[in-house]
Amino acid sequence: MLILLLPMLSVSASWHEPYMGSRIFWDTATRKVVFNSGGYARLIQLQDGRLMATTESNGIQVAYSSDKGSSWSSPERIAANVNNVPECVPDLIQLHDGTIIVAYNPRPNKPYTSDRNFGIRCKRSIDNGKTWSDEIFVNDASYTFDNGCWEPSLLELPSGELHLYFADEGPYTSSGEQQISLCRSFDGGKTWGAAEKVAFRAGYRDGMPSAILLHDNATIALAFEDNGWTGVGNFIPTVAVCPLATDWHDYWVSGSSANRWQAVNYNFCTMAKGGAPYLRKLPWGETILSHQSDYGDGTNQMWVYVGNEQARDFKAMSAPFSLGDSDYALWNSLAVIDTGVVVAVGGISGRVEMEKGYAMHQLEAPYAKPVVDGHQTASDGYRRLNATQVILGKQINTRFTADFAYDKDSLYFTSRVSDVTQNAVHSSYCDGVTLLLDENYASETTPTDSVYRLFFRLDSVCAVYKGSTTRRRWVKYEADGVHYVVIPSKRYYVLEAAIPWTALGLESAPIGRKMRANVMLQDNRGGNTVLRELLPDSQLDGSWSWMDFVLQPLPSGIGVVSKSPECSLKIDGRRVSVVGAGVRKVCVYAADGRQVGSYTTSNFLAPFVHGTFIVKVTLSDGSTFCKKIIL
Repeated sequence: MLILLLPMLSVSASWHEPYMGSRIFWDTATRKVVFNSGGYARLIQLQDGRLMATTESNGIQVAYSSDKGSSWSSPERIAANVNNVPECVPDLIQLHDGTIIVAYNPRPNKPYTSDRNFGIRCKRSIDNGKTWSDEIFVNDASYTFDNGCWEPSLLELPSGELHLYFADEGPYTSSGEQQISLCRSFDGGKTWGAAEKVAFRAGYRDGMPSAILLHDNATIALAFEDNGWTGVGNFIPTVAVCPLATDWHDYWVSGSSANRWQAVNYNFCTMAKGGAPYLRKLPWGETILSHQSDYGDGTNQMWVYVGNEQARDFKAMSAPFSLGDSDYALWNSLAVIDTGVVVAVGGISGRVEMEKGYAMHQLEAPYAKPVVDGHQTASDGYRRLNATQVILGKQINTRFTADFAYDKDSLYFTSRVSDVTQNAVHSSYCDGVTLLLDENYASETTPTDSVYRLFFRLDSVCAVYKGSTTRRRWVKYEADGVHYVVIPSKRYYVLEAAIPWTALGLESAPIGRKMRANVMLQDNRGGNTVLRELLPDSQLDGSWSWMDFVLQPLPSGIGVVSKSPECSLKIDGRRVSVVGAGVRKVCVYAADGRQVGSYTTSNFLAPFVHGTFIVKVTLSDGSTFCKKIIL
């Protein structure tokens, strides 16, 4: 790293290593109620494509969705409260053999009696949730609240060994300490071994575990809340790891272990502090983490971060749910479905809701030629069908979206802003959206010569600024040929622009070259009160903190089309059919070139529900053709 870094520093003292992690864009249009009452909800995608959710609500309930969360079945109670013992805090998993397991936590009410213990139980279904087994014993702690056990978390290893982690006060009947314990099953959850200690900080309370296998398939990562970090003074999300080869045998993580770390470095920031962490993994290896905190306005809220493949360096903090004045979000969780859609599951004021988010590490512009008229239509050809590649506005409670396209002459940019208090004051305080572009990937901390700032104002003015390497600031710039239209309505406005490549100092479209980009909403709330929101964890002047931005050619790995036969694709929901010829093989590629599906039939269920994809068809005679699909 030093060999690469030092020459850069000699050229530009303000160069900064570019921020490369994903950011999550939450789509409020996907927010749905899963359970009208409940808490501690968890969600997974089943092998048949359905979503399954579970919650505690007068027992343990489950519900299903066959349309990726747009609608949900009526709740079904699979474990009832009996003998004054509420069943609480469920977790669920589907094993590789298809078995579904729901684990939960009996918590006796007062008056406590020695025949009713705090414990961990589970039930199994071998028919996709149609029927459930009798209750299966996993673990018991004591019968009083101060010495109970809590919050199960399930993990299946590649070998088929099944882990159930939980917070355990059982060993500490004379103190307030708590450890993370593990029970193992080698028969798909039918029987369980005795509890083993896996994480413990003496004098404190490790709690609420959530386990995954990291992308290397060689490391178990366990997130939990820890209130013992020096100088923090609160529960914060913490991560501990164990090599899969060790599998916690004669191994546990102490408070001083190098295998335990703060998920976010709270010693050096004022980020949200709080507990109830939940850890998951994106298909390409990055990790995501949620927890709850009253950070900000004092309301308990769900916060989500993106970490690296080692479950470290969590950043890009975001809040999925916009809460009303009397709302709160507690005991939340995350799920990852399809090819990387993140689902936030929140306990919102006594009910359970979900909302989808899209994790992206780079912005993309497809080749298209939109009509610049301030009306977003499917035929415009933006990256997403409804021009929502970027979805922001949670910080200032004004939803706005943005998207891109390009052709040989221009870069196209559009944004839709939900705003019922529009303010066109004909000045720098005007409402509007700013596009920031680093066309030469300078990755600087200050504006330099290759960086542009285009402020598309609600008063139909496009104010353009260019960075100055010598002055290290923005300077007014005349960008010839920018065509800009803004169409306001009572509740929102839409802007659309064509920016000639020559206005950005380029002779042609820089296909195949990485750039950096950012977007910012400016919302005037009256007078000189102006609120601004950019990409999470980004800075207005520092292009190092923006996102990678590329013009999208055909995705890599698809190859050259040798023939364009008289064939077509028919799409019905997720069902894709090749019509007109025999098929040898079909490969489906995401927009970034990742292969996300491979089939040997002409009729298949696609592994996606939205976005832009390339379908490469190899016919029985060896010829091939490619088709772009936008859903």
